[in-house]
Amino acid sequence: RDIATSIPLASLKVINIVSGGDAVKLRGVPHVTINNNGIEDYGILVSKQDLYIYPTADSLHPYFNGNNSKVELDAQQCYSLFLGGTPSEITPVLIHENWDMKYDGNIYVRVLNFSPGGPPITVNLSATPEVKEFSNIEYARWSDFKSFTKSSVNPSYQFEVRNANTDDLITTVTLSAFRVARFNHFTLVLRGIVDGSPAPGVTSVIHN
Repeated sequence: RDIATSIPLASLKVINIVSGGDAVKLRGVPHVTINNNGIEDYGILVSKQDLYIYPTADSLHPYFNGNNSKVELDAQQCYSLFLGGTPSEITPVLIHENWDMKYDGNIYVRVLNFSPGGPPITVNLSATPEVKEFSNIEYARWSDFKSFTKSSVNPSYQFEVRNANTDDLITTVTLSAFRVARFNHFTLVLRGIVDGSPAPGVTSVIHN
């Protein structure tokens, strides 16, 4: 009889947030398209991988070429690949997600600044604008995860993203009561061009 053989895999989440960018595909998975500001999850073979992610209309000019970047993935580990910048100057950020799974009545939020050419940012809750929950995050940098309580008092959270130099409001994002109740780890990604086009916004990435 046949013997089942397990193949070690890693989990890869790809987030396409290139400002003014196109939809992309991962080579070898042609039936899946990641739209701009879109997210997709993949199971990837472990060890060094040639992760080649390209715009759907131009496969010769990839947004990410893992062979050049020497990407190595470990079995049963989770990774997030954020693609930012502009079509002419892509900025990739690959994070090995080594946080512990927690079910302690909190959500955990971190912030990534992916607004090319923009200022460092701070983030506060709209209810307490005087408290900087995240401070001075430069372009292509990200914060640690910070906990916020899940409770009937705080069924949802609205965050304000501000220019760290001037305190001017850039944009806002709300984690809905449904998301807060159901999920635990989020990355809030500032995308777009401050005072430019495409306009800034926030992509909320759910990790679990």
